[in-house]
Amino acid sequence: MNQFLNRKSENMIMYKYDLDKKISNILTDVIEFRKDIHRHPELGYEEVETTKRIISFLKKNGVTAETFSDLTGAVVNIDNGCEKTIGLRVDIDALPITENTGLDFMSKNEGKMHACGHDVHTSIGAGMCIILNCLKEKLNVNVKVIFQPAEECNPQGGAKSLIEKGVLKNPDVSEIYGFHVWPDYKVGKIAVKDGPIMAASDKFKIIIKGKKTHAAQPHKGVDAISIGVDVINALEFKLKREMNPFEPAVISIGKFHSTGRYNIICDYVEIEGTLRTLCEETRNRIHKRIHQIADGIIKSYGGDSEIIICRGYDSVINDKELTQNFVRHAVNLLGEDNVMTNITASLIGEDFSSFCKYIPSLYFHLGCDSNYPLHSDKFYPKEETIKVALNLLGSFILNM
Repeated sequence: MNQFLNRKSENMIMYKYDLDKKISNILTDVIEFRKDIHRHPELGYEEVETTKRIISFLKKNGVTAETFSDLTGAVVNIDNGCEKTIGLRVDIDALPITENTGLDFMSKNEGKMHACGHDVHTSIGAGMCIILNCLKEKLNVNVKVIFQPAEECNPQGGAKSLIEKGVLKNPDVSEIYGFHVWPDYKVGKIAVKDGPIMAASDKFKIIIKGKKTHAAQPHKGVDAISIGVDVINALEFKLKREMNPFEPAVISIGKFHSTGRYNIICDYVEIEGTLRTLCEETRNRIHKRIHQIADGIIKSYGGDSEIIICRGYDSVINDKELTQNFVRHAVNLLGEDNVMTNITASLIGEDFSSFCKYIPSLYFHLGCDSNYPLHSDKFYPKEETIKVALNLLGSFILNM
């Protein structure tokens, strides 16, 4: 047993030397690739040039990527003839936001920006492909790196589309890993927990149909705006009182649209909002109550209602065993103070959840030390994040 442990320790030291050398050799190119991706952001399912850039960069570094006939994105299979295949997923799409960072590699595509850090994810994925391909003979697993489109396209995100196309097959992926840059944490720190780590994300629309009349004769109409105000108050306050405080759930209203003019009682209102939950039972119960509460209020005023709830991404659920193994390795590499496990789940949605439904999955938050939050027009994750991720993921996979 001691001989085995000594041999394993020697292998780990050798792998670490090889990995450090490979990272050092490619890091400058990977950072430049990240800047190139950042300059040319594309929205979900439109990442045509992004896909071409990924393929070109990988090809220049000796890696072949496969594409889809009718879908953006790419897949790299690093096959060493091993029995087990693991997946690594990185998302590649941008957001419809006008960039305001002042960077010398700001977006050149008007009204589009990598405001969620997917350019960093893409570059980390590309770097991992190059490193693992160079060290293929040292792998004990095959690795499938998935460059996924349209993570931001809730409810039909790119993960679901790729799974339907068989991305987890040929070879069959037995477990999958994903991550997201996280502005709340310094570079060199990560956060992870088993169980739910990201929330289910649903969208709802409530249409209120009243009766138009002159503002001087409100008693002759049905005021859709007044009804809408009561509906919002009921959903954000009354319904909140029905929720178990130990089961996180958030209802947020993002849009209130009405028709008419200042001296006419409005007869039409649209309310749009989102529901975030971690527990499926809570999710279903709130769906039911949104219908009951909104419809009841609208009808009590004499209006008509149309209520539409669109189920979006499910919760991202981390497998307990994968989490334990990953945490153990991360602590050894980064130090216990830099691996945060006593965290609360985020109520942000993520379509990595689609993978969680099929195979054991692990998703973690990667510290990037930005002064601005995700989806801000000034969001900028520090480029040192890339090296940390290549080191962490590379060493973890090499030591599987």
